[in-house]
Amino acid sequence: MREVSVTWTRDSLAETDLSLLDDVLEQLTFVANLLITPEGVRQIIIPVYREGKSVDDLNELPYIDVEQRLSERESEAIVVWNTHALVCLASTTENIHVIPPAEYIDGGLTLTLRGIPKAISNFVKLSKVFLAPAEIRVSDVRSQENGLQAALTARQFECYSLALKHGYYQQPKAITMQALADILEIARSTFQEHLQSAEQAVLLWAGDQV
Repeated sequence: MREVSVTWTRDSLAETDLSLLDDVLEQLTFVANLLITPEGVRQIIIPVYREGKSVDDLNELPYIDVEQRLSERESEAIVVWNTHALVCLASTTENIHVIPPAEYIDGGLTLTLRGIPKAISNFVKLSKVFLAPAEIRVSDVRSQENGLQAALTARQFECYSLALKHGYYQQPKAITMQALADILEIARSTFQEHLQSAEQAVLLWAGDQV
C-alpha cells in the first residue's frame, strides 16, 4: 500500500477557484464523504468562518451547496454537496481512498490518500496537470487500524457505517432510523443512542486531527 500527502499552499491556489474559500473561511475540515458520484460528493464538513462570514456565504460558492445543518450538539457541522473538480478527482479515482479528515487551513489545502502504487501515481500525475500542488510526499505504509474506527466502539461503528451505507445522511434521507434499527434487530431508541454517540465521537476525532 502507498500513501501520498498532497499540499496546496495559498500561493498555489491563488489563481484557482479554490481561492474563493479564503474569502469565507479560516479553516475547513472535511470529516466524511457520505455519497460519491462522478458529478459530486456529499460531505460532512466543519467550517470556521472569517469574521462577518456565515454559512450563507459558504453556500454562495459555485461548487458548494449546503444541504443540511446538523443538530446543535454537533456545533457547526453541516452536510454539503461538493462539485469541485479536485474533490471529484480525489474521490472517484479507482483504487485510492481519501483519508479523513482533509483540511483547508489559512488558504492552503492538504489531502492524504492511500491506495495501490499505480493508482497513487496516476492521481499525482493528474493533480499536477489539473492543479499543480506545492508539495507531494509519498511513502509506503503497512496496514494500520483505521483511525476513525479506532475512535468508536464496535457498536457505534456498526451503526454509523450502516447509516452511511444506506443513505441516512442524504437529503432527503434514503432510509429511516427505524429501518436501520430493524436491520440490526434492535430498538429504535437503542440505535439512536448508538448513532448519536458515534456522530459525537466522529466530530471529536476530527477535532483531534487538527
